[in-house]
Amino acid sequence: MPADASLIPILFDETHGQAHWDQTGFTSRQRHTNFAGMTALFERLGGICTSQNHKPMDLSRARLLVIPPPTGKYDPDGECWRQDPASLLTSDEICRILEYLRQGGRLLAFAYRFGDSFTKTNLGQLFAPLGCLLNDDAIIDLKRVRTTHPLQSLFITEHDLIPLAWAASGIDSVTWRHMATFTVIPGADAQALVYSPGGNCVSYNRTLREIALHSLPIAVAGRHGRGRYVLFGGPHAFETGTFGLLHHARNTRFLENIFRWLLSEAPLYEGGAMGDIKAEQERLKRSADQNWHDFCQVRGNGNGEAIVAVVERLLQETGTLKALDKARFEV
Repeated sequence: MPADASLIPILFDETHGQAHWDQTGFTSRQRHTNFAGMTALFERLGGICTSQNHKPMDLSRARLLVIPPPTGKYDPDGECWRQDPASLLTSDEICRILEYLRQGGRLLAFAYRFGDSFTKTNLGQLFAPLGCLLNDDAIIDLKRVRTTHPLQSLFITEHDLIPLAWAASGIDSVTWRHMATFTVIPGADAQALVYSPGGNCVSYNRTLREIALHSLPIAVAGRHGRGRYVLFGGPHAFETGTFGLLHHARNTRFLENIFRWLLSEAPLYEGGAMGDIKAEQERLKRSADQNWHDFCQVRGNGNGEAIVAVVERLLQETGTLKALDKARFEV
């Protein structure tokens, strides 16, 4: 334990391929690299951050577990990720993390665009028991993708797309890059934390070959036993480094809000009448999303085949569907 008992022990997981990101020629996704800005912020707020790069993961002293995006091994010829068995979460690890949460632990975890189908990992198997399904999709601004390199493309969410009051405090906008979305299972003790903008910012699911035009959760917050968690569909909003956006818009303030809620005992919704109103608004939005599902989805078969094919061709030509390396970026 830290010498100062008032410090909050925070553990960054580096046992599931987070170091492999440097195989692309860019920096890795570890505490001292892309997550260095997050580390500095957490330590300013009272945390003491350490990393673990060997298994089994020791959660006994951690108040907060941070899981940067896991990944497999990079294939430079195919410009894609290949599965690395050593990077996968084992059944035992998943069970221990869930028990850690039940006993009061905190979890902050990050997926990546197109979910596990892109990184060739199984983070979704940890999220599913929490009532949050990680989708094999990415939010893509079709206007920007035509003129911007896919690694630099971004989209913005305004205040009204953050339905939880504690998360939206002091926030006018947050900036993101391509990231996956979530499906929150009805009855789960979880809520959408941020919605995508919809409209030009479509969701393209490369496994199902579907395009969604409506807003979808790109981050979720919830509780599991005595613990709580926040899950994001991508890391860029809180990273430093080449493509990091931590210091854009109000991203830093938003991360502060997340950190404070995770380490608190505050409810998911604020209490009283306002909390009831927000809960009802969230319920109605979920109902609306379900009712309008067929109208807002374009499927890669039947009448939607031509539209999906056009979008897929655009994403292929721009390299959005590939795991691009630094050499490709600099061309």
